[in-house]
Amino acid sequence: MQTGQDDIVDELAQLKIQRAKRRQRKEWELKMMGKCISSLIYAYIAGIIITGLNYLLLEKSFKYEGIVEDSCQDFKTLKSVNDQIFPLLDELTYKKYFKIFRVNLENDCPFSIGEYICTSKKCVICTCNTSEIPSNWLSPVSSPINQPKDDFAFWESERYLSPSEWIWHVEDIDNDKGVYVDLKLNPEAFTGYQGQHIWDVIYKENCYQGSLNEMCREKRALNKLIQGLHTSISTQLSEFYVDLSTNKTYPNYSLYFERVGNHPERIRNLFFIYSVLLRAVILASPGIQTHDINSMSFEEDTRSKYLLNAILSLGNNQCSKPFDEQQFFNQITFDQKKDYQRYIHNISRIMDCVECQKCRVFGKMQTYGLGTALKILFSESPSEFSGKLKRNELVALINTFGKVSSSVKSIDLMFERRTKYYQNLILTITIIGGVFIIFMVAMRKIYSEMDKKIQNMFRGMPSDNPQKTNRNTKSKRD
Repeated sequence: MQTGQDDIVDELAQLKIQRAKRRQRKEWELKMMGKCISSLIYAYIAGIIITGLNYLLLEKSFKYEGIVEDSCQDFKTLKSVNDQIFPLLDELTYKKYFKIFRVNLENDCPFSIGEYICTSKKCVICTCNTSEIPSNWLSPVSSPINQPKDDFAFWESERYLSPSEWIWHVEDIDNDKGVYVDLKLNPEAFTGYQGQHIWDVIYKENCYQGSLNEMCREKRALNKLIQGLHTSISTQLSEFYVDLSTNKTYPNYSLYFERVGNHPERIRNLFFIYSVLLRAVILASPGIQTHDINSMSFEEDTRSKYLLNAILSLGNNQCSKPFDEQQFFNQITFDQKKDYQRYIHNISRIMDCVECQKCRVFGKMQTYGLGTALKILFSESPSEFSGKLKRNELVALINTFGKVSSSVKSIDLMFERRTKYYQNLILTITIIGGVFIIFMVAMRKIYSEMDKKIQNMFRGMPSDNPQKTNRNTKSKRD
């Protein structure tokens, strides 16, 4: 009998020890939950503060202040003009006459710059069939590749020409290699192709070397034009970024700020090339207005002429002289003019080294467009000369102007997207973090209350006081 009572006492003692251990574990769990909640609160506050500070320190927009260096116009005026011109220019580039560009894609790469193969399907372009080309653009035998060849001089021999013999040439298309490409069916977009090696060669071989601040403005202008073109292309690839894993296209503002937005001098160069292109289009107005825009579609061609005249009218009325070619290029030497031509031609040939077909088409098209603008600006009588522009030259000029105009338009959009992202991030952290902390506090409260109820259920049981239980047992036995 005594042994049984001792066993009961031992069991009660063991039970009490177990209860004490469980109690200690519960207290430790409650303590750890409290520490976790405190840490979460600190992290929550720190996240809001850091994100808030980053947001406050962000440039909310590009500062359109002052005159564009080497130009004749200020940033605000050019931006205002572009806001009016861009919708018209964008629509114009979708018209049949202006969206089909003839390009040579079969030239071999003349430089040893390594092989960077583009494996993405996005790199491939679709060329136009003969049936898609208006018959009046073709030769009598209706062949899209049998166009009369440009009056193209031998580039190597041009260094020996006198000023009276020299003619600015832009295009170099062999009769048997030119193809037509619909620029809208093959839109410029991110393809995954990394072309930095191409730009490295362009800057190394086709730009004046040294600091821009130490160059004469004639040399500085060429470098800024090429840098502005690079900025525009980088902007377009960011604006029309393609996620290769999902095949979705969306604006990639982080890529934009990495390549353009965090470098104000690149945006300034973009405005410089915009002012040059705008001036070239304005100077060429008489010739452009008399140009035979004929894609065999009366309705489209009528609309194209209206849009073109509206663009020219806005340019002349709002900003007739964004760039002073007389003051600028009158000082340029004949050798420097030939340098400009040679550099533009070489850049076009470097584009033949681009393995991505789509990148090559748009690279050559925009180089051609820039070359056409310089061809107009270098002319002694631009208005008379512009009437002689070939269809491909006008198409390249308008599309290059359209691309640069789109890039200028994207500046504010990219800044707005980044600002909105940080605003949404702060709101998300506030809501989700706050809800999660409230949930954790509530769970700890519930856990604590349940623990108290469990303790109350066992309060007063024999195991709470084994000595008293032992005395009661002895009293009953006596």
